[in-house]
Amino acid sequence: MIRFLAVACLFWTVPSGLYAAGGHTGEAGKIVAKVTFQNPAGTTFTDAAGIRYTINSWTFASEPKVYPAQYWGKFPLYFVGTAMKFTVSLTNTAAAGEKRFKVRVQALNNVLGTDGTAGREIAPPQEWTVSDLKPGETRNLEAAIFIAPDPNLPSGLDITKIRISHLNEGANDDAALIKEEIAVWCPPPDKK
Repeated sequence: MIRFLAVACLFWTVPSGLYAAGGHTGEAGKIVAKVTFQNPAGTTFTDAAGIRYTINSWTFASEPKVYPAQYWGKFPLYFVGTAMKFTVSLTNTAAAGEKRFKVRVQALNNVLGTDGTAGREIAPPQEWTVSDLKPGETRNLEAAIFIAPDPNLPSGLDITKIRISHLNEGANDDAALIKEEIAVWCPPPDKK
């Protein structure tokens, strides 16, 4: 039987002003995280009609799954059984002479429901400590998620959530949260 492919889709950012439990709104505006996907094998398209997967101008599959409009667009595609590689570029946009950031950056990976909520975990979280991000400086954090063949993995969109937090020794990680960004990717149905 043919095993269909997994795809990874482009970055979508939580709208400005939406900050989670930590409420670090002053700092949230001074630190930017951007996800760049590396070496896609093709393209995924999502819109009101559903999802289409394309390699070399050939559309090989489609699904009628429709997500909220903020998840519609053209996105990079990756295969099941390979690594989806990406870079998180973290930038301190504060003016010269302002505070340096010492933060924890996490990438969390989950299935995305058609209602826009995060579901089951797809890959283990990844974590980095950025100890001295100076004003005007950008650091690139390299990452990879292995897209494991799994007949129980639902088809459709998945997310990688980037969480930027203060380093926190306490039990409440959300209190240290500065901001979150979301990158979207999507496996088609896995058929044997």
